Amino acid sequence: MRQTGFNLIELTVTILILGILAVVVLPRFFDRRDFDTLKFYYQCLAAVRYAQKVAIAQHADVFVLVGPTSLAACFDGACATPVTDPSTGNALSIDAPSGIALSASSANFSFDALGRTSEPGAVTVTVAGSPSRSFSVEPETGYVHP
Repeated sequence: MRQTGFNLIELTVTILILGILAVVVLPRFFDRRDFDTLKFYYQCLAAVRYAQKVAIAQHADVFVLVGPTSLAACFDGACATPVTDPSTGNALSIDAPSGIALSASSANFSFDALGRTSEPGAVTVTVAGSPSRSFSVEPETGYVHP
């Protein structure tokens, strides 16, 4: 009568491979910073697009203020009159999660009533995290694209 199954060496190698995968691969799936970076990137992208649409709809200048850890949209350069976030009803201001930085080729730029930016060249906004992502704002059209 022939017995089937695994021998001791095969079981040991299988457990060793599973142990290596558990130590190396599984923490990568549960690293929250990757998800936070992506979420913050899409929030910034949406906020800048919304700021351009508000400038066109209100026929007014809308300023986008980019700091090292936040992005805000306002009707004036000092941000005394913020743009209202349609989802919350509060000021349209986004704060970066810890460990994630924000930078732009122009820290403050604005959209005019036609949706154009105040900068002569394209504005690039970068979310520095893991992984880093950036989007651009075209000067003549105000088109915001990844």
